[in-house]
Amino acid sequence: MKLLIYIVFLIIIINTTLASETTKEVIKYNPDFLHQLTTAESDGIGESTAAYSRGVQSLGNNPAGLSYTENVSFALIIHKFPSIEAVIMKELENGKWIDYSKYNIDNTEMGGINCALPMGRLGNLGISFILHYNGNFIRVNENGKAVNSFPEGDMAFGISYSHRIFENASIGIDIKSVRSKIVVDDKINIGHTYTLNAGFMHQIVPRVRVGAVFQNAGNDFSFKNPEAGISSELPRKLLIGAVYILRDKGNSLITCSMDINPPFDSEPKYSMGLELLYINHIFLRIGYMSHTHEYHSKLINLQDGISTYEDRTWTRKGITFGAGARIGKMEINIGFTPIRKPVLNNGEKIRLEGQKNIMSLSCIARI
Repeated sequence: MKLLIYIVFLIIIINTTLASETTKEVIKYNPDFLHQLTTAESDGIGESTAAYSRGVQSLGNNPAGLSYTENVSFALIIHKFPSIEAVIMKELENGKWIDYSKYNIDNTEMGGINCALPMGRLGNLGISFILHYNGNFIRVNENGKAVNSFPEGDMAFGISYSHRIFENASIGIDIKSVRSKIVVDDKINIGHTYTLNAGFMHQIVPRVRVGAVFQNAGNDFSFKNPEAGISSELPRKLLIGAVYILRDKGNSLITCSMDINPPFDSEPKYSMGLELLYINHIFLRIGYMSHTHEYHSKLINLQDGISTYEDRTWTRKGITFGAGARIGKMEINIGFTPIRKPVLNNGEKIRLEGQKNIMSLSCIARI
């Protein structure tokens, strides 16, 4: 019976993935924060999550990992996303390059609280709350004086459940209610949707663990003001990953992990990393990531100052690193990952101004 459940669960994930790839539409609003529901631990190793994230850290990543905990646990997670200033240059007929357009994306912050509640033979339950703050949109009058301001941001509340279907294998689901508040034509627009993460995890042997998760299945955002003409698409993706213990010295471990994200439309999308646990208290992490996503971003034409919105593929590629410390039942971690950059078209160059890494912090407490 458990084997049948296992097979049906995999079929649902595959069918949902295939269905999502056939309903492509133009992206007007992309909830960027749904790409970033990782923890500082996984950020340090390239954002590998499919097989790595276990316990309270698995909420928002692979909910099947929730079953790998026997203690009530809490996690506080913070992300700081720096501003992005990317100048696109184009080549003139005389061979000179000029600044043609510019992306100017403000810095944002995101915070979340996760809670894992073991329920014995009934499985494990998880609860999560995420708040993404985009700052305030300030409306001005004809004289350039501020009239009022509108806060922009995203909020999500999630419930997760995971259960062991075999001694060393588990499945899990994560359902979130998501609300986004954005400004279009100086007016507040509020959108709602529900998303589903579904995954499985299997400890094949003591040194090897594999996992897979399909993230953000669900309907696109439904906004209260349909006249604003807002369309959206959830950032759906399938992650397949594995963790391998390279060296085990009891209280010291060296672990490597890797995720891949098919299909590969233009180039491979993957994450990989190494984690060193020393004397069961100190963590050191390093990784590499190569991710691509499509965004509908505001673009300023530097020749005439007119702002437009453009669909363009962006990439996050580069080295990641992090560290952590475990003190009793507490664990504190920090991670750094690269910001996204626009993929260039033929005849373009890019100049990044004030580039900084994304910083993430997490604090975990087990009772």
